[in-house]
Amino acid sequence: MSTVQVLCPNGRRQNVKVTPNTKLLQVLEEVCKKQGFLPPEDFTLKHGRKPVDVTLSLRYSNLPNNVKLELVKSESSREEQDVLIALQLEDGQRLQHTFPPASSLWDILQHWENADSTRKGNLCKVDPSTKPHTQTTCIYMREEIIGEIALQSMTLRKLGLTGGKAVIRLVHRPVDDSIMAEILDKIEREKTKLQKLDLMAQRQLSQQEGKSEDIVQSKEAQSVDKSSTAEDKTEGPKNSASRISEAMEVDAKQSASVPSTSQQQQPMEVEDKIETEGHRAMATGQGHGQSNQQQDFAETIRQMNIPGVQVFSPGDFHELSAQEQEVARRLAAHYMPLMGLHPSPDQQKAAAGSKPKRGRPQEAPMFSEFKFPEETKGKEVYKNELSEVNREEYKPCDRQAVLFNAEETTRTATSNEDLPDEFFEINENDIKRMMVDLQKKVEADQPLLTRSMIQERLESKYAKYQQVVVRVQFPDKVVLQGLFRPKETVFALHKFVRGHLEDKSLKFYLYTAPPKQVLKDQTLTLIQAKLAPASVVYFGSETTKDHYLSEAVMKEIGPKSKAEDIVGNCLSKDDTSTSTGTDSNPGPSKQPSKPASNASGDPKKPGVPKWFTVGKK
Repeated sequence: MSTVQVLCPNGRRQNVKVTPNTKLLQVLEEVCKKQGFLPPEDFTLKHGRKPVDVTLSLRYSNLPNNVKLELVKSESSREEQDVLIALQLEDGQRLQHTFPPASSLWDILQHWENADSTRKGNLCKVDPSTKPHTQTTCIYMREEIIGEIALQSMTLRKLGLTGGKAVIRLVHRPVDDSIMAEILDKIEREKTKLQKLDLMAQRQLSQQEGKSEDIVQSKEAQSVDKSSTAEDKTEGPKNSASRISEAMEVDAKQSASVPSTSQQQQPMEVEDKIETEGHRAMATGQGHGQSNQQQDFAETIRQMNIPGVQVFSPGDFHELSAQEQEVARRLAAHYMPLMGLHPSPDQQKAAAGSKPKRGRPQEAPMFSEFKFPEETKGKEVYKNELSEVNREEYKPCDRQAVLFNAEETTRTATSNEDLPDEFFEINENDIKRMMVDLQKKVEADQPLLTRSMIQERLESKYAKYQQVVVRVQFPDKVVLQGLFRPKETVFALHKFVRGHLEDKSLKFYLYTAPPKQVLKDQTLTLIQAKLAPASVVYFGSETTKDHYLSEAVMKEIGPKSKAEDIVGNCLSKDDTSTSTGTDSNPGPSKQPSKPASNASGDPKKPGVPKWFTVGKK
């Protein structure tokens, strides 16, 4: 059995124990009668912001277990209409008729027995000759109502049928006596519960009527007071003079009854307090009465079933720890006077001990005699994670921006020239490339590393690079090349690109491919974004244009060889030879091979091989 918690308009929460077959209409009526929101037809239930169909059972309401609902006032009262009932017999025949929601299932069966003499005694029959006895059973949805007493107590309204149409199946089946006893016990408990709810509803109605009468009486009293004050204002000075004389006579009588000063100066005799058995009995009687009062109050609080509140009786304190007992005593000493109860002396002491002591303010510490230790003299005391950072690594360098066309082709040799056989032999550069590939495979098989370890390895790997070459390719095949420091952020790259655009407010994004990865996090360094030592980044935007760069920048477009010369001067020979892939090495290799494998024949001007030509993408 689960619990449904309903938040009422008065701020209170009411818990209702339910079963899967409990109708939400029953939950609504129970909460309204307990909290005094009458009539229940003027209220409805909500789950979140969505109204709940109160005619459904919890099984079909699509609500989770221990759901929290809210009781709100509906815009219009809930109206009930006649229900069209189709009774399906055991032979498959269906009988249809309309009934009011207050009709019981037994009355519905009796109606069809009286309407047709051939069915007299067949619908509501009970066969005691069989063992166990055959009982009349009605099935609605997945709820079974078994026996005459259950059919008489179950109405269409309790089934959630307050209008529309419904099909009820009628069967006759043997039922054990133990099951019938459980059904009867359940019916009796439901009857007592309904009687209690009706009494609570009547009490709430009487209280509301009493409050309304009190309001009327208070208004009448206020009107009477206003009229009396008006009459007092019309009285003359005669009444005031008589009142003054009466007050003087009273003062004279009081002065005569006051003893002399000599009598007042005599010391008062103080009697010692004598404790007798009668006093002890009276004290113990008061203690027992107070403890009984506390226990009754604890029981009433426990029956209120307030969520999040756990009630402890005095006998439960022995099960708590010493610290928990001290906290409980302080809470009891604080809240019992508010509830009309008198705390014990121990609880009063605990409450007094819990109050903050109001003494003189604590003196502020004096720093006049403070001295640093002699060991720190001449040393740098302040140190944090940014103390060892080289600020030059984060400052922007000379961009050396170059613009060229990506479709430009460079030829270093004629296509008819034959390559020597030595060109196809493995040289030192080829071995280095194979070593890099092998090292990448080994690193992929290594165990998982933390983020700090990965960051440390990346920084140590790319520490030898002073500058990073980044080429930004636009949709019109124009490439913008710039130089950056390895520890500059992606934000600096975005700022560099935006500075060359025609529309400075254009929304754009940068990405690498393949696969396509958008550089969203602009706080990453170029090393963390895997853009070092050289990379090609693509420009993307939702706005389609022929040219994104400004006219002044487009006028400075130059040959691709100029950009390759900058790459050669920026990266060392070893770095350009170990970079892999076209995306990570935007420029041609400047590492000259052996003289025999040099296809150009000019050792002073190394270039790309004759068989490598850049085509159109």
